[in-house]
Amino acid sequence: MSWPCRIGVVPALADRRQRRPADEALAAAGAGGTVAGCEVLAGLGGVGKTQLAANVADQLWRDRRIDLLVWVAATSRSSVLTGYAQAAADVTGVEDSDPDQAAARLLAWLAGTDRRWLIVLDDLADPADLRGLWPPTTTTGRTVVTTRRRDAALQQGRTLIDVDLFTPGEAAAYLAGKLDGAADRLDETDQLAADLGYLPLALAQAATYILDQDLTCAAYRKRLARRRLARSAARSCWTI
Repeated sequence: MSWPCRIGVVPALADRRQRRPADEALAAAGAGGTVAGCEVLAGLGGVGKTQLAANVADQLWRDRRIDLLVWVAATSRSSVLTGYAQAAADVTGVEDSDPDQAAARLLAWLAGTDRRWLIVLDDLADPADLRGLWPPTTTTGRTVVTTRRRDAALQQGRTLIDVDLFTPGEAAAYLAGKLDGAADRLDETDQLAADLGYLPLALAQAATYILDQDLTCAAYRKRLARRRLARSAARSCWTI
């Protein structure tokens, strides 16, 4: 086993990603010389929770502030166990045939090690899936969870960070950056952002389409309006 160690696939950071209030909250939570605690990033799908977690993981890794980075898909209990089992085998050198035993081995190692670690549990679907699987609270470890849930059980002894939609200003700045500030493309950016509900994922997809199809924001809005009208008409036909 060689250190530092990175386990799991950390998503690549989005092009033209903006620093947001949740970034500041995460930085404040990890401020000081010690990496410690648990932050729960909660918000709607598409607001950028995974990107926030990936950014803090990338920063800690590049700054050599952690010895172990484990990225786990938390969409189900079995997925968490699979991620834990892989990490347990890598850090302890022992492969357990029983995933529950492997998870217990990893958690015990995390609780006792003096190495600095970060565990990211991405896209937690059901807090019950982590029953008995929460990483321990130590002075050298940190856990970041991304989820659409805000259950009280998630907040006990943890820091809840709300991840919101873009503000109008953030949305306009994002589109301007993504579209390289090209004035001919930026007509009606404010209206496009409003059309898409200021959702970061929707704006990212729209910007990519605008660039690929050599459109303007105004032209994209017209196509979007036509698609929505067609869908509305189709739904009306089904109800007749």
